[in-house]
Amino acid sequence: MKNLLSILLLMSLVGFTGCGLFDDEDADCPITSEPLEEEDYTLNQNVAYHNASGGNVYYIAGECFGGSAEYIWDYSGEIYDMVGNQNFELLTSGTMCVQLESGGRKTEQLCKDITVHRNHVWATHYLDFPGGKTKQTVTMTINGSMYSGFGMFNNWYRLDTVAFRWQEMANIPNLVDFKAFAGFSINGKGYLVGNNSNLYEYDPAANSWTTKGQLPELVSTILNLGAFPDPSNYSYPVLGVADGGKGYFGIGNMYYLYEYTPETNSWKQLADRPERGKVGDHSFAYQGKIYAGKYAYDIATDTWTRGGDNFSVDVGFSPGFVPFKGVMYGGLAGKTVQFDGKEVTEVDMEGATQLITAPMGLHGNGAVTGDIIVFPRLMGVLGKDESSWIYYLDK
Repeated sequence: MKNLLSILLLMSLVGFTGCGLFDDEDADCPITSEPLEEEDYTLNQNVAYHNASGGNVYYIAGECFGGSAEYIWDYSGEIYDMVGNQNFELLTSGTMCVQLESGGRKTEQLCKDITVHRNHVWATHYLDFPGGKTKQTVTMTINGSMYSGFGMFNNWYRLDTVAFRWQEMANIPNLVDFKAFAGFSINGKGYLVGNNSNLYEYDPAANSWTTKGQLPELVSTILNLGAFPDPSNYSYPVLGVADGGKGYFGIGNMYYLYEYTPETNSWKQLADRPERGKVGDHSFAYQGKIYAGKYAYDIATDTWTRGGDNFSVDVGFSPGFVPFKGVMYGGLAGKTVQFDGKEVTEVDMEGATQLITAPMGLHGNGAVTGDIIVFPRLMGVLGKDESSWIYYLDK
């Protein structure tokens, strides 16, 4: 068995004789048989954009065949070629054809139409996020570009939406044992809160970080990090959002919420949330309010109220809510849903039947660029480390 086509189309290619796998003897003996019928070409015809799907193609060789052979692939659609590999990524729909060649002879082509979905697609990317396994991450959109990284590491990546690959960007120099669980984007700059209680500002034009000073309270106090001898076990969602030109940080497994004003480079402590944060709570800002689990904070009045919807994994919300096409998009019990500040409604899948199930049992922060929502670091309800990243595509 050898893998020649992967990513969006991960092909497990298997050749069979009447009595087993091809061997390397009698290499001059040609293939004399025809390929099997098309229904034996067991490829999933509905594949997700930039994701992996599998299938097998089986051939029966002639009686004298015992030599080596190779597969020849042809695709009519657009392909992203992976450098240094025999793998290809399908970017558009088309017709996939395959032949088996040995001793200068080829079988007839076996072809199948492939539908590449770009609407209402939920998928786990076949490549892991490059930043290493961690329970936490910082994800944000700056000037239309999506960035993610940090968590338990000092690294930072930008998503290239053409190649659909993460590009490594500048980290923060001269740091030791650095962790950062939250950040936000304001007026074309990114902001990151570190476990050393410093605030850092990222300039995407210069690809550089600047220290902006310390928070008024230690991060270890705000998040109760001292209750975790190993901070890598901290699996509570840390709130990092922006709204109205200001940033907001805090909660975790505590009550505290702080507001940052970039013009004055100053912090202000806000009203405490009525209850501590819990594992599985989703937090996001929308239309002047901050939603955190089952509570909503009104920025104008500095008050918390019990929300009409409990945005938590416990009640089925997953993986999180992000602003997309004018409303908040997320998942509920495997369905794609919208939130308009009042009601949660299911998105019309327009007849789609595959690749539409929203992930369940996950929580964490995502970001949006163009037609893509990306969740680079989603945690399970048990707080497991994550290395994969999930996207929702609606083109």
